[in-house]
Amino acid sequence: MSRTVIDELGAQLRDLFPDLRLHCLSLHDSSGDPVWLNEGALGPDEHGLVMDALDGFELETTRRCYERPLGNGHTAVLFALRDASGHRCGVVLLISDSRTVDGRGDARALNPAVQLLLEQISRIFAARTASATVDADAGAATLIAPSLGDADLTRVAAPAQITLYVQQLLKLRTSGRTRRYEVLLRAGAGEHAPVDLLRLADEDEGRGLLDRQIVTQLITWLTQNREQIEAEPASFSVNLSRSALLDPEFPPFVARALRAARLNPRILAFEIREQLCRQELRDTERFVRACEQMTCQVVIDDFTLHSDVLPLLRSKAVRLVKIDAQLTAAAMKDKLSQAIVVAISQASKVLGTHCVAKRIDSAMARQWLAAVGVDFAQGFLLEGPLPLTDLATLASKAQVHQV
Repeated sequence: MSRTVIDELGAQLRDLFPDLRLHCLSLHDSSGDPVWLNEGALGPDEHGLVMDALDGFELETTRRCYERPLGNGHTAVLFALRDASGHRCGVVLLISDSRTVDGRGDARALNPAVQLLLEQISRIFAARTASATVDADAGAATLIAPSLGDADLTRVAAPAQITLYVQQLLKLRTSGRTRRYEVLLRAGAGEHAPVDLLRLADEDEGRGLLDRQIVTQLITWLTQNREQIEAEPASFSVNLSRSALLDPEFPPFVARALRAARLNPRILAFEIREQLCRQELRDTERFVRACEQMTCQVVIDDFTLHSDVLPLLRSKAVRLVKIDAQLTAAAMKDKLSQAIVVAISQASKVLGTHCVAKRIDSAMARQWLAAVGVDFAQGFLLEGPLPLTDLATLASKAQVHQV
């Protein structure tokens, strides 16, 4: 893509909004990556808006625009970039003072001059996407073969009777629409984690079978509740066992399962403990690369800012880190722990990722964490786990209104 051309088109688009008090104007490709930005830098909240809009434009093929109040006197307006077939190939993000937008995002999207520029930008982005798809298909063929047959999706050996629960992360400061859940295991219909089963899954004998069963069960539920999930975007993270991390056939299994179910891979994330990353660094790097190709997300759990793990944060797949609970617990009384938590929060902003504080059950801790920039909190008194099958009213909890 010619930088001169895209810079010129971006500047022309900016000049079409002389009545707006613009804080940001950026052009993003079909992966959500910024290709052009008028000034400054984008944080995780803005990235979340772009990714949510990409999902929305894919589902609503005639929608031209979303308007999102950000709650700080600013409003985001997101315009669809579509190829000749109507498929979305990017997004334009515009952030302005709310008073100058005044609920007229759709009207601005219909402006002939705006439409002409959006079409020109779309043609360039569509060509870029087509080129990237050819490269990705070649890489995917290498990744998935050799692999298990497609029949394995429906006949994965079940190590035990398990029930999937989910626990929602509480938003502290982020404005994105996506609701994030961690998938938890319970033995049968009970309320306790199957400790022995989880321990076995980390051993070589586990062979990643428990992880396959969890992924299959989760994808089955997502497929059965497709309309609900598409109406209100969500992300589900599965804790990855050591045996699944070491199994080179596990990522191809996930790729086939998602493809067979026709699900957006971004809906699925895998949590890897920082200590496991350090112990099995080469396999972790291989797994993260595979997730990058699948466009699944990766979460680093029990994160302490350890230097061995920091290079993993360069990957586009790593979208979230969960701060070690011992750090956040100590931060309320220990200055060094406070400094590390603040450093993780600030590093996340620079990298465009989100950070989560775990086992947070007091209002004082939530207020402090929000003040230092932590995006989410997770705790059993904040949002208790509930069976996955009870998660039937995502849309009723929506807090963001579409234009």
